[in-house]
Amino acid sequence: MKLKDNFLTQVIDDTQVMVAAGDSDFSGIIRSNSTAAEIVDHLKEDTTRDEIIAKMCAKYEGADEQIASDVDMVIATLRRVGAIEE
Repeated sequence: MKLKDNFLTQVIDDTQVMVAAGDSDFSGIIRSNSTAAEIVDHLKEDTTRDEIIAKMCAKYEGADEQIASDVDMVIATLRRVGAIEE
């Protein structure tokens, strides 16, 4: 899976914002905290859910189940707005 090329991100004051440019049904703005932004950044390259979770678990302390839940929540949001290529 990968973030679609027409979804652009920019960091403004420690918050990542994402907008759809060009042909997209989504016309809003997505704001991400630093953890969600890191997940989005991983999706800028073709990857899998499990690869993202492994990278996040290696970087952050915490229960693997909670990290997986957070990754799933971000991915679900991005899917809902049509930002991910499967």
